Amino acid sequence: MANKRGFTEPMEDFLLSSQAEEGLRALGQQNLANQYHLALLTQLRATYTPEQAGALLSLAITRQKAADKFPEADRLFFTPEALEQATTWPIAQHRAAYLHRHAPPGPVLDLGCGIGGDTLALARHRSVIAYETDPMRLRFAQANAAALGLAGQVDFRLADWAEELAGDRLPFAAAAFADPARRAEGRRLFGLEQMIPPLSVLLRLQARIPALGVKMAPGVADAEIPAGCGVEFISHQRTCKEAALWFGPLANGGKRWASVYDGEGWHSLEASLALPPVGDLLPGQYLYEPDPAVVRAGPFAELCGMLDAHLFDPQIAYLVGPLPSPGSEAAPFVQTFQIEEIHPFSLKTLNRRLQALNIGQVELKRRGPPIEPESLRPRLRLVEGGRPGVAILTRRGDERLLLMARRV
Repeated sequence: MANKRGFTEPMEDFLLSSQAEEGLRALGQQNLANQYHLALLTQLRATYTPEQAGALLSLAITRQKAADKFPEADRLFFTPEALEQATTWPIAQHRAAYLHRHAPPGPVLDLGCGIGGDTLALARHRSVIAYETDPMRLRFAQANAAALGLAGQVDFRLADWAEELAGDRLPFAAAAFADPARRAEGRRLFGLEQMIPPLSVLLRLQARIPALGVKMAPGVADAEIPAGCGVEFISHQRTCKEAALWFGPLANGGKRWASVYDGEGWHSLEASLALPPVGDLLPGQYLYEPDPAVVRAGPFAELCGMLDAHLFDPQIAYLVGPLPSPGSEAAPFVQTFQIEEIHPFSLKTLNRRLQALNIGQVELKRRGPPIEPESLRPRLRLVEGGRPGVAILTRRGDERLLLMARRV
């Protein structure tokens, strides 16, 4: 019998067996680049069936891809789709620690645990009751918890938590964390009522378990966010990966904030949504590009205060000001550039300035104009052997601008 992810039940049994473990251990020492797949499959078929060999190679490749996302990925179990949807480990740890700090004592429900990314992080702090409707993902989550020595911390349940809620069968918990599906039949779902389950069901859950966290796409519309909940925008490797809606004792007073991971730790910046100052744009100023999570959260007034900076257009999320002092508390939230020149934008002007400034490698950045920077790249006239530089395409009012700059 095949499940909806394409594996047969015996194949799942095989991947979790000691026989498969030997093959996976051997593959972990191999180069898994595309050009070696046929040779690796031929070797594996000397010991395993063709179906088993394919499943082993697929899991080994997925483990390799998971190395940046999970600790000890070479011991864990994934499917490609589940790995893509799983929370990056630093984010899962950050969120689990936040929930543990602010929720009352007791177990936590993980509602839609997948292959266990958030479950494993939560289980390092509290006992967890984890729900999942996909049998294969649940079995892999169980195996992952066992691999990390956390099996005793988690009660795994194969059930639809929304149905359990409707039937008044959800167990007691001090807090809950939900990860609603934002895709169905290959389609991306937009809007909080289109998620599975929808926001209305989550709010019924929150009436029963006040301390609730909900994983969201970072593009969640502000108008759809319920009043009184806190909103956290979470950035990892300069990408705003997720948003979290926090309810009840987790809501942080209904505030918005950005949380940014800079490779060394987490840094948070709350937004008052006060209007930031607006001023001049001049050559020689330093331009600060806020992290995408900061842009979504909106603490521009706070960031301007930290940097003694201002916006040059109220609709453009670039700050300009003096060079920050070493060790500035704003450092994790911005990238810094020094503006060398300011011109009206045209491709002809850009190419002329690339030549005049002896730029051989250019970083293209954009905020405001509709033009895609990479569409310009084949048409650029760079200086062979020239220095690195930055071209920033932006606007002030209706005026399209080219800022020639260097990264600080």
